[in-house]
Order: sequence, then structure tokens, then C-alpha cells
Amino acid sequence: MPTRHPPAQNTWLPEPLPFVIPTLVTISSALGNDASALAGDKRVKSKLSKKWLTSLCRCMNVYPQGNLQEVMATVMALRTAGVDILAGTDVSEPIPSLDGLAHGASLHRELQLLVFAGLTPLEALRAATSTPARRFGLTDRGRIATGLRADLLLVDGDPTKTISDTLSVRMVWRGGVCLRKSQ
Repeated sequence: MPTRHPPAQNTWLPEPLPFVIPTLVTISSALGNDASALAGDKRVKSKLSKKWLTSLCRCMNVYPQGNLQEVMATVMALRTAGVDILAGTDVSEPIPSLDGLAHGASLHRELQLLVFAGLTPLEALRAATSTPARRFGLTDRGRIATGLRADLLLVDGDPTKTISDTLSVRMVWRGGVCLRKSQ
């Protein structure tokens, strides 16, 4: 049976357009893919407890017959139709039924998977910042501008070109207060 693709124009979605949080990192784990490469990355390994690192090295594997490429193609079809894509992970706690996920680190992996799906690194960054702020009516955040809430990460590298550079965190600010400087 041939694969059906939605039309390029939004003739099949309701107005106003919905948004989607695909949680590709969770779907990837459900399909049998672990995040051991992420757990082994020195930028992650040095910041997570053994419990969370162990969780990343396992996977849920509850739907091994699934196809991550098809899921990613669906994300791109929705984006092409004008649906906003938001970054999210569904991480809760390190328990065996939710393996393959870890707070913080999984969001970085989600950004990487969004890029693998076909978003540009800049679009993936917006999926975690300005787009959710706009969709949830949080007008005081999501962008860098005078008078807005200053929740920021300063990273080494250029994540608008190489999305994994988001893992190279140098400084963190929350509400304009510097919380951490890297050594």
C-alpha cells in the first residue's frame, strides 16, 4: 500500500492550527532505542547521578515493531502544514518502565532528534524556547530582549549550526540570576 502524505497546504487541519509536542526521545525509547551515547557523553556523564545514567542506557522497548523514521516523517509533515512543533520529553522519574530518559539531558536529545527529523537547529531551539512561550501566552520569556525574564544558557559552540552544542553549557541564569559557571 503506498504511503499517503498530507498536502503541502493546510487543507486538512482545523483553524487555529494546533501544536504538537512529539516527545521523540520517549517514542525512540519505546521503540527500543536507548540513549547510551548521550549517557556516555562527558558533558552529560559528569552532571547526572548513576541512577539517571543507568536509566539512559536502557530503553522501554514496548513497541519494537514501530518505525522512528515514520514518526519523524509525521513530525515533518505537520511542520510543513504549519503546525508548531514544541520540544518535550515526558520525563518523570528513573523507573524501569520509563527507561531511556533523564531530566535535562533528554531535552538535549529531543532537540537532536528534532534536527534528525528535518528541523533546522534554529527551529529545534525555537521549539524549546520562543514557540512554547508564544503558544502558552508566556509573553515575558522565550526570547532575549530588554525587560523579559532572563532564563538563559550560555554554551560553547554554536547550537544554531550544531545542535549538540547545547550540551556544552558554560553558564546558567534563571530569572536573571547566575546559577552556575562551568569550571
